[in-house]
Amino acid sequence: MRDLDNLLEKFNNYLSSLLEYDNSPQHKVIDSMKYSLFSGGKRIRPLLSLITFCEFSEDSLDKILPFAAAIEMIHTYSLIHDDLPAMDDDDFRREKPTNHKVYSEGIAILAGDGLLNMSMEILLRHIENIEDPEDLKRAMRAMKYIYNATGVNGMIGGQTIDISRDVSDYTEDECENMYKLKTGALIKASVVVGGIIAGLDPDNITKLARFGESIGIAYQFEDDLLDEEKDPDSGEINMLLFKDKEDLQNEIIDLTNGAYEALDGLELKEDALKNFAAKLVNRSR
Repeated sequence: MRDLDNLLEKFNNYLSSLLEYDNSPQHKVIDSMKYSLFSGGKRIRPLLSLITFCEFSEDSLDKILPFAAAIEMIHTYSLIHDDLPAMDDDDFRREKPTNHKVYSEGIAILAGDGLLNMSMEILLRHIENIEDPEDLKRAMRAMKYIYNATGVNGMIGGQTIDISRDVSDYTEDECENMYKLKTGALIKASVVVGGIIAGLDPDNITKLARFGESIGIAYQFEDDLLDEEKDPDSGEINMLLFKDKEDLQNEIIDLTNGAYEALDGLELKEDALKNFAAKLVNRSR
């Protein structure tokens, strides 16, 4: 397994190379895209793709980097739009002014659109240069998985639920379904795409999907615990509206154990995927 810091450095260098447009007449929207893309995000989703790929393949990272970059661009566009006045109307993200506070609401919308569009441009450019027929099929499957996970039946659908109801209208099941779509779908896709590009068969991809889904929900539950510590009176939708802290912690443990069990039978080179997942779901402890 390649060192995690090394993976992160390679990813950030690759991502930076995709936005080198210093002399572009569209510099304002590109600056806005860069502002959010390099604002201190942890790169959780692309790292999940890279780690999964490395667990099952010795091939060059060139095969997975475009997919990891596309995933991070989609995630970042969703955050820009999520912060807009028509959505959550947030002034800060990661202790910095949100994109629309710096570049205006109109430019922020275009920056999000630009990142979503660029994610597809990157993948199509990569796919165009694939010569091996099997690699081409895998790349197309991976691309399809990403955009299914982030469309109206995935991430966008989850955001729709989020802005369509008052907190008092939520049930526990609706809250968990919103989490599965808004947060969990892209985390799950990040893991699955790494497996697809590494060449895993459908049965093993199904195991990775179960792992990714469980970790995605556990990750959001962990966020709920952290948000409660920071601002217990925020009034935002949170699973702690339906469960007490101890019950939610136990559910995170159950989800994490279920995720690990989903990996049984897979020939992992190391435990890097499990170890990374463990860090994600133990941030409040």
